[in-house]
Amino acid sequence: MTRIKLLALFVAVVGTGLYFYSYLHEPETWDTLNRKGVLAFKQTHYAEAEEHLMQALKLAEQFPHKGRHLYFSLYRLVEVYQAQSKFTSAEQALNRILKMDEEKFGHGHPNVAFAFNNLASNYRMRGNYEEAEVLLKQALQILESSMGRDHVLVGNILEHYSHLLRTLGRIAEAEIMESRYQEIFSKHIVVIQEPGG
Repeated sequence: MTRIKLLALFVAVVGTGLYFYSYLHEPETWDTLNRKGVLAFKQTHYAEAEEHLMQALKLAEQFPHKGRHLYFSLYRLVEVYQAQSKFTSAEQALNRILKMDEEKFGHGHPNVAFAFNNLASNYRMRGNYEEAEVLLKQALQILESSMGRDHVLVGNILEHYSHLLRTLGRIAEAEIMESRYQEIFSKHIVVIQEPGG
């Protein structure tokens, strides 16, 4: 067999092999990467989860309408970062979410309040209590003005704020917040009765 025929045979075999490899190993999608990341996170394989979720984030950033894919990827990464005590990385992702919410909804929107709350939680985990308090005050102000003082989500922020105040040793202020959120929650308790009871 001549060299040219051997080379042609080699190219044909390699080409066929590559075709079947690409057919059997389709490129990973955003969904598959997220599933892998979530599964690894649940199994406490945080480095693996971070790797999959970072790849998913890169794909989400390429979508023409990033929306929910980008939010989901960023929030999942925040969970992974916080589980590894990578609070600076979590803060960067949370600030990105906050910026997206402010651009999309405006500063006074409840989503911005939730972003402030999540960022405050990250600060609280790091021990940056003063920064956390500033953000919780902003979140509380936004939710009270947009949803009303007695909304259950206002109660959630008050509960987080009271825990922070207790951590800071400001017990009297924490107790005021606690009584207020307990009153809000008591208004929203749903009593489920058994049929015929």
